[in-house]
Amino acid sequence: MLYFIAAWTLLSMACWPIGVALLNLLQADCFERSPHRPMAALWLGLIVLAVALLGTSLLLPLSPVVGGLVTVALVAASLLPRSARQEVVAWRVNLSPRLILGISILTLAIAVITTRQVTWIDTGIYHYGSIRWLSEFGTVPGLALLKKQFGFASSWFALAAPLNPVGLGGRVSALPNGFAILLAVLHFWVSLTRSFTAQAKLSDWFATLFFGLVLPPLLFTHLLSVILVSPSPDIPVIFLTGVVAWSILVISEQRTDSVNAGPKSILEPELIPLILAAGAVTIKLTALPILLIASLFYLVAKRPSFKRLLVGGAVLAGLLLPMLLFSLVTSGCPLYPSTFLCLDLPWSQTVQEAKQLAEVTRGWGTWFGSAPTGVSATLWLFWQWFNAIGSSKLIVLLIGLSIVSMIYVFRTVISQQNQGQLWVLGLAVVGTSFMMLQSPLLRFGIGYVVLLPVLSVAILFHAKLQNRCIELNKRFTANPHRQKHRWQSWVLLCSGTLVLVALSQPPVRSRLVLPPALPKTKLTQQQVNNVVYSSPQNSKGACWAAELPCSPQPAKDIWLRGPVRGLPAGFVRKPEVLPSSVNTVP
Repeated sequence: MLYFIAAWTLLSMACWPIGVALLNLLQADCFERSPHRPMAALWLGLIVLAVALLGTSLLLPLSPVVGGLVTVALVAASLLPRSARQEVVAWRVNLSPRLILGISILTLAIAVITTRQVTWIDTGIYHYGSIRWLSEFGTVPGLALLKKQFGFASSWFALAAPLNPVGLGGRVSALPNGFAILLAVLHFWVSLTRSFTAQAKLSDWFATLFFGLVLPPLLFTHLLSVILVSPSPDIPVIFLTGVVAWSILVISEQRTDSVNAGPKSILEPELIPLILAAGAVTIKLTALPILLIASLFYLVAKRPSFKRLLVGGAVLAGLLLPMLLFSLVTSGCPLYPSTFLCLDLPWSQTVQEAKQLAEVTRGWGTWFGSAPTGVSATLWLFWQWFNAIGSSKLIVLLIGLSIVSMIYVFRTVISQQNQGQLWVLGLAVVGTSFMMLQSPLLRFGIGYVVLLPVLSVAILFHAKLQNRCIELNKRFTANPHRQKHRWQSWVLLCSGTLVLVALSQPPVRSRLVLPPALPKTKLTQQQVNNVVYSSPQNSKGACWAAELPCSPQPAKDIWLRGPVRGLPAGFVRKPEVLPSSVNTVP
């Protein structure tokens, strides 16, 4: 736990000034309201840092030293503008001892939850393996030939790589998701306290309800908590779905309230959702609907111009290029496992191999076989999915609620002329449709399917309950200073007591410094052509923390790209495959 807390503290100290510099550069006056600006800064800084590390991996291994130097360079560059330095210093004044204590208790509580042993099978199959390759060798040509999943590009793995030294054996692989959950809980608390004030807006209620709805299942249900305690990129994409929608609402509210909505320069707040969405795509391609809506929002939010189009294109290129190059170097396909724009390189995956992997991961039409003759294939497939997938009932329920909510949101958009709500509606429709067509699993689509129910309830609460909440807040804080401090003291006392009780339990005390090691598996050493590797002896092909290279079954025509340089040079295909090329080494 102590390792997690120290790392999260350093990440916060790095992401905050990076995000503050971006907010100042984009003249984001719409995020001036305290304390929403720090939350926007933290999310932005996290995206920029992750993408920068992924780009760095194209040139250097992401060792702790390299990761530290990249982070220091970004922070130093961010603090060059005087306005950014002044804002960072000014916010330090707001960090009262009581606030620091509260954040410390919250951080410790999340560390208790997220330092359990990582058991999510995808971590053993490729998550930690990808992190370790990035940490030891950077981006390796032809790595997908060793294991197809190693071709998946994710800036989330790049963020994790410097924080996972080889000597720790994957014990801290869940650290990035722990930091994401910490930001999400802070965002929820900030929005909740804001919702009970006279200054509350629709965006406050939306953020409160979104995080209030997605956090409990992630923290307390076995289905999603197992994924949370892992380096899975699904978790940050879920949160960023809500953060992008929230940022669109905030910007739309500012434009509605502002007398002069014209841009002061070509760098404008409308770029914030675009940056967040592009960052989400670099984490996982399931965020493509977010990028589509954020791009359209940027293009039509203000009068189109060639300069705005050029700036938006430059931002997208800068953020997406590291991901595209990573996939190209590891698999030969920039949008791997999609075969779109694949190149004929010495290490390229074949079209058949890429399609086969895509069908396994997101081609749910092939999960249950073929429909019987004379039966509607669509209805049969839906019924198989509904009965076989445990979370399908919840997905259907949320989609039904979304359809009902859509009517209410439409009426509100027409009456209030709030364009931000319309963009959130579009994100919900496009995202849910994308999820159902590609891979209808809750971990891929929970962020999309809750958007419309959350938005409709947020509109209702903001319109009908706002005055009652303000009256309740006034009654509760009749003597503002005394009552407020008394309430805060009780919250801190209760939460601190719960954390101490948890820390007194032997299983929790055993991971006070570091979490448990990853599960172990039996390995055998094998060889394909001139590639010697470890092969896991389990049905899932999970290597967990095995020494590199490790794979259940590499491509039969894989060869070392540079036998003298070894693994850093990568892998290539050779047309000739020797009949006796696969041998077990005693």
